[in-house]
Amino acid sequence: MEKYFISLFDTTHQKRTIYLFIVAALFIIISLLVGISDNLPMIAMLLTGIIFLFFAVLHPWEKAGNYGILAGVCIGILLLEWLGIHILDKMHKDEYISEGIAMGLAFFICVPGILVGIIGAIICTARKK
Repeated sequence: MEKYFISLFDTTHQKRTIYLFIVAALFIIISLLVGISDNLPMIAMLLTGIIFLFFAVLHPWEKAGNYGILAGVCIGILLLEWLGIHILDKMHKDEYISEGIAMGLAFFICVPGILVGIIGAIICTARKK
């Protein structure tokens, strides 16, 4: 694991990591400054910034299987959240706070994680051909 983090700052990955991080930070900051409530373009910009942030950290993987595992884990988390919310509904508990946290986690972490997993796997397989 230590070698992985060192590889992020290797000269072969350093420029790409910095560029991706700068673009991600700009997208996230601009979308939050303008506001994301009822503003579809800024929500899309925020999600794009989160996707770029994922890629800034994960682009040295260079294996489609690793990206596939990321997508699978995020899908598993989404399924567990969905199952937990429906169990709470059947128990007639109004847990709006936990549902809001679960939806925030799903929307801002799992959905970009699934997209990064799919896009990363496609890019890795295209590079090998």
